[in-house]
Amino acid sequence: MGHKAELNRHFSPLAMLGLAFAILNSWTALSASLSLALPSGGPTSVIWGLITAGICNLSLAASMAEFLSAYPTAGGQYHWVAVIAWPKWRPLLSWITGWINVSGWIALVASGGLLGSQLIVGVISFTNQSYVPQRWHQFLIYIGYNLIAFLLNAFGNSLLPYVTKGAFAWSITGFVIISITVLACSSPNYASGKFVFATFINESGWPDGIGWLLGLLQAGLGLTGFDAVAHMIEEIPNPHVEGPRIMIATVLIGITTGFLFLTCLLLVSGGSANVQNIIGSAAGPLLAIFYKATGSKAGSICLLVFPVLCLLFATISIMTTSSRMTYAFA
Repeated sequence: MGHKAELNRHFSPLAMLGLAFAILNSWTALSASLSLALPSGGPTSVIWGLITAGICNLSLAASMAEFLSAYPTAGGQYHWVAVIAWPKWRPLLSWITGWINVSGWIALVASGGLLGSQLIVGVISFTNQSYVPQRWHQFLIYIGYNLIAFLLNAFGNSLLPYVTKGAFAWSITGFVIISITVLACSSPNYASGKFVFATFINESGWPDGIGWLLGLLQAGLGLTGFDAVAHMIEEIPNPHVEGPRIMIATVLIGITTGFLFLTCLLLVSGGSANVQNIIGSAAGPLLAIFYKATGSKAGSICLLVFPVLCLLFATISIMTTSSRMTYAFA
């Protein structure tokens, strides 16, 4: 590429896949953000919104993978724009693209701690009915998530490949265990297929069409960040080949696990008779569904440990990627 590599290639393809999937963590992000889609489109937005966003993001990933194969640099999009833009406009367009990308990745760092702190505050509300959540409670937990991610990125860089491998294994294990557990505990009292795939709910206050589009925020969040592979590309061997493969694989795994997990959750949610209780639950929709399925507070909290730690892994990986993007742009 005409420049000297400044970063060590100590990420294996599996470690890089783990990092990219830890950022998407689609089944975790989608389930933790059910409060976005259930009131804005209901199950139709949850399921078909994911399919819609999945097709769009897979198309984007395929296009970006092509660029990544030809120009595997940590700058990613701003470098690619500089290559393909008109010569007169290259500096401006590349500068704008770079700042948008850097700003987006820095902002994305907040997402893991936000969702994780929401789940933990939900657990406290779930176990203590007299608890009154305060904003500063959640903020302190949020700070804890980001502090752990900062310390590991600042002082444990050599450990990151092992962390991302562990994140991938933990996420897939959690997906399998939770899916089997809730289905087994709820059997045979499942919601109907009509509820799961065809029920529309709109409590957003907007017209139905706009309400459904608002529900797409959940699916968009669950498939965001696959370009992490581009910003970490200088740290894996054979980047021209492995980078594009990992980018496409990340989105495909995210769509598949997300669709299966959301379907499982809706099947065990209690259907139309219980959906309002889930939407209005102080513990959050995910924990409410776990409790409906298992009938056990202890069991529900144990299952919630998987997404809580997945979101910590996500925070670590997002901070890693945003630091590389900022470094490349600098």
